[in-house]
Amino acid sequence: MDQLLQLLSVYYECTALAEAHQLTQIERFACNETYQQAKRLFLEGALARPGSILTKEQNTEAYLLFKAWEVENAALVAALRSH
Repeated sequence: MDQLLQLLSVYYECTALAEAHQLTQIERFACNETYQQAKRLFLEGALARPGSILTKEQNTEAYLLFKAWEVENAALVAALRSH
C-alpha cells in the first residue's frame, strides 16, 4: 500500500502540473510511467511488476480496478491531490 500511495502522490501532482501546462514532454512521459506503475499494482503476480507488458484487456482491467479503488477511497484521493 505504501508503494501505491507514493506513486499516486507523484501521479496526482503530475496531473495538476499537466493541467497547468507546466510539464515538459520528458516529464509527461515520466508521469505516464508513474501512472502505469500505479495501475499495475492492482493486478496480481507478474503483471504487477514494473515493466511487465500488459494486453489491452489486462490494461483495461488495471484501469477499472484503479478507478474503483479511487471511488472507494475518495477521501484519501482528495488528500493526496491536495498536496
